[in-house]
Amino acid sequence: MKARVTKHDMKSRFDQIICIGYCDAQSLLRDQTPFAYSARAEGWACDYYSVDGVLISTGYAPLKSVNTQSNYNLVKKYEDQARAIASDYSMAHDQQAEKIEKLLQDYMKEVTQ
Repeated sequence: MKARVTKHDMKSRFDQIICIGYCDAQSLLRDQTPFAYSARAEGWACDYYSVDGVLISTGYAPLKSVNTQSNYNLVKKYEDQARAIASDYSMAHDQQAEKIEKLLQDYMKEVTQ
């Protein structure tokens, strides 16, 4: 179960943060589990994933990126590749998951250099 946390707490716990808009990395993050979320007056704001010590914040109101070079076009490039893998039903789920994990690792390397 995800814990409800404040954005302030997440900002203080992570030196590197990646901001991703709502559903912009759905396929890329499909096998990852968010460990926490934040809410606002209107309701849910964003989910938080920890990947190799980097915080990924994704949702309607995610945290701003800190010490990373992520942008919409870069996320889209990796998400499009992950979506193609996820919709290739000639592969077993384990094969898909392995390839998508590799893509996620490549994305993380690119944005945290």
